[in-house]
Amino acid sequence: MQALRTLCVALFLALTAAGLQATVALKLDLATLTDKSSLIVVGKVDSKEARWDAGRTGIWTHYGITVSETLKGAHEKSREVAIRGGVVGDVGQHVAGAGSLDVGAEYVLFLWKDDDGRYQLQGMAQGAFAVSEREGDKYAKNSVSGMTIVDPKTLKPSKDAAAKQPLEFKLAELKKQIADAQKPAVNEEKE
Repeated sequence: MQALRTLCVALFLALTAAGLQATVALKLDLATLTDKSSLIVVGKVDSKEARWDAGRTGIWTHYGITVSETLKGAHEKSREVAIRGGVVGDVGQHVAGAGSLDVGAEYVLFLWKDDDGRYQLQGMAQGAFAVSEREGDKYAKNSVSGMTIVDPKTLKPSKDAAAKQPLEFKLAELKKQIADAQKPAVNEEKE
């Protein structure tokens, strides 16, 4: 039953997205981003290169990331992240809501690995939290730009203003919540 509901939601979102000129998505909270990601890293973008996929059916922009910290998954000093869209020669492809990364910027990236071995952002742009500094503290904020956020019950565009806002945390709090979300549940019942 759950698989059928998921398939219906995906079909609805795909059909609706074309008419709205945006990607239709459910807003992902931090717990869901953490749970569904196979890899979560903090790192700086070193490089950016757009290229065709193997079948020459789509363009992907590949970002080289120097990893400073791994919050979930196996640690490696560098990773490559692929985001759908980009420009190769005189051909461009834009995918609303896919997100993009800036060379030289630091991010917390929530990633999953596709069947072709590419690490992609979990929840598209929702899986990239740009790190910035304000008043001596580091903050991490994601984006819902290019997305129409839908109500999970009705699957219609959300009227809730808070649902349309990106997630933002102090970096230290974000790391703590990611770590807490990965701890096994403690059985509170005593025998």
